[in-house]
Amino acid sequence: DINLDVEKENITSGALIDYNVDLSSFKKAIVSIGENCKEDALILVETTVPPGSCMKVVKPIIHDCLRKRNLPLDEIKIGHSYERVMPGPSYIDSIQNFYRVYSGIDQKSADAVESFLHTIIRTDEYPLTRLGNTNATEMAKVLENSYRAMNIAFMVEWSRFAEEADVDLYEVVNAIRLRPTHANLMYPGIGVGGYCLTKDALLASWARQNLIGQNEPLSQSEKAIGINDQMPRYAFEFLQKQYLKLSSTSVLLLGVSYRGDIGDTRFSPVKKLYDYLSETKAIISCHD
Repeated sequence: DINLDVEKENITSGALIDYNVDLSSFKKAIVSIGENCKEDALILVETTVPPGSCMKVVKPIIHDCLRKRNLPLDEIKIGHSYERVMPGPSYIDSIQNFYRVYSGIDQKSADAVESFLHTIIRTDEYPLTRLGNTNATEMAKVLENSYRAMNIAFMVEWSRFAEEADVDLYEVVNAIRLRPTHANLMYPGIGVGGYCLTKDALLASWARQNLIGQNEPLSQSEKAIGINDQMPRYAFEFLQKQYLKLSSTSVLLLGVSYRGDIGDTRFSPVKKLYDYLSETKAIISCHD
């Protein structure tokens, strides 16, 4: 589950120009399963996929493989239940002790997924939620992450406005958070990293056009990704305004991973900020 299924084209500032979704590796994996699985196996997709994948990609491939093996098509079970894992020391705990959403391509598939999940998740405290079809659970995963990416992009825009108006946005956010309905308002930052928020909205937009068959993309969601990709550039330009000369200036970057308490640097925005600073010949130190 890494960010290799979405290939982005960005300009120097980080602005998103174009992107492409490549499912070739995913399809090869499904073919391998179809060529070797038992005729009554449960195939449970837990990774993040474009909405429509189980019905439009997985099911046709598995059925084609079963036909070639002269096996029946009515016993195989295909389902989807996305992970909500938290990388770091709580990884295993976040698998066993958290709510799961699941579905199947038909009734028997959904029932089989439910039975399996009961064996690994503490459903007495974290009940399962069944959705109507696999399109729904696939959409739920990318919508969760697209929602967060959109909120982050929203705060990026307001952080620029606050700087222009000589306002401390952190104190503004703290004041607004006193209102219970706005307690989850985010702080601005220097970027978005990891393998979910940086691309899941693009998976959804691509799916709408290529699997669901619509002409329009999810334009707001795509724009949010583009805004977030430019956040390290904004941070760099802010530093340039504060220090007219960054050459030979000592810069300490506290925090390198894409979130706290993990050792994962995949697509960390700090990498982009580091590259921008390196071009100025600044003296950079990193600590995490």
